[in-house]
Amino acid sequence: MPFTDEELKLLRNSWDEVKKLGMKEVGLHIFTGLLNAAPSLRTLFYTIDLPDEEELTIDVMRENKKVVAHATRIANAISKFIKFLDQPEELEKLLTSLGESHARRQVDPESFEYVAPVILSVIGGHLKLPSNSPTLQAWVKAYGVLRNGIVSAMEA
Repeated sequence: MPFTDEELKLLRNSWDEVKKLGMKEVGLHIFTGLLNAAPSLRTLFYTIDLPDEEELTIDVMRENKKVVAHATRIANAISKFIKFLDQPEELEKLLTSLGESHARRQVDPESFEYVAPVILSVIGGHLKLPSNSPTLQAWVKAYGVLRNGIVSAMEA
């Protein structure tokens, strides 16, 4: 699904703005939001000591080195994804690698349904965007590409 020049501009400009928070912070907001939105996913991170049900805070998550490492990897993967949106071969390599990595860890492809609202919330919240903004619409489209690419690689 190719992106228009305008969509690429919206995606890249918005990500550039959000990542000014720092990759660690952006990743922590996404990872914390994900684990609060879907506490059942916490069991996938069995090497990280996380409470089963209670609300996680950014400050608590920031103190855990393993959480910070994974959160930073999330933000870095999104950065690469945005960079490669108009480079199909590189994009496919990235999505295949992410899919294979998640498949090895026996992540259920359905888990990715929780990610889009969190990413949209982090980006929209930081940039104070209305839910119907063209920027968030571009992110919805981009997330579809990200999710479908990862899940396809997981199921291969």
